[in-house]
Amino acid sequence: MRFWRQIDLFGLGSLDAGWFVSLCQRMSALCERNLDEFMRDNDARESFRFHAIDWQGKNVPVRRQEFDWVPKNYLENEVDFPFYQFHVSRALGRVVGFFDENQVFNILVFDPNHNIQPSRHNDYKIRPTRFGHCQYSSLISIAEEYTGSCTNPGCSVKDGLKKKLEEEVFDQTRGIILCKISDDHHDRFRSLRSKGHASDISEIFELGLVVYEDCAK
Repeated sequence: MRFWRQIDLFGLGSLDAGWFVSLCQRMSALCERNLDEFMRDNDARESFRFHAIDWQGKNVPVRRQEFDWVPKNYLENEVDFPFYQFHVSRALGRVVGFFDENQVFNILVFDPNHNIQPSRHNDYKIRPTRFGHCQYSSLISIAEEYTGSCTNPGCSVKDGLKKKLEEEVFDQTRGIILCKISDDHHDRFRSLRSKGHASDISEIFELGLVVYEDCAK
């Protein structure tokens, strides 16, 4: 997945879990094949709709050179490193990538809407997609939203950003907090738990909150 990207027309934001399960099943089935035998077996390649991208095909919306994040030694050598596609299923789209010098298939984009090679089956239509976001990219989007409008380094936007990030992290993790503790603290916690004084770290955390709240009165 070192060269995988989401780009215009090849986003994953509208897909449900079933699509990814189908993708994993398809990739698992393909990985069981011997590569040399697979490439010589026309029936096997047809069953996976496995073929090189026809960049001159009707309504193809992108060109090979637009995959400009791929290193030039691959991108500019179409003879040795052609881009291929295989399908997840007829209804669920395609996977696009290439084999490197070690015969490892490098995925470039996922194509749930059949946009890389429009066909008569879908009237050669190009259908838009939207980007999907992981937890990390969601936080980045929030940061950009808050800081993008700030031209004063001393403004209060930073406080708003901090609060919003804390809310987002809590929502994303359902209350899980990641923190680093020393070996000594970890040993002391394990000792307390082994003696039955605390069943889990949340009890100790709650006791600490009570102590601090009492001190703040």
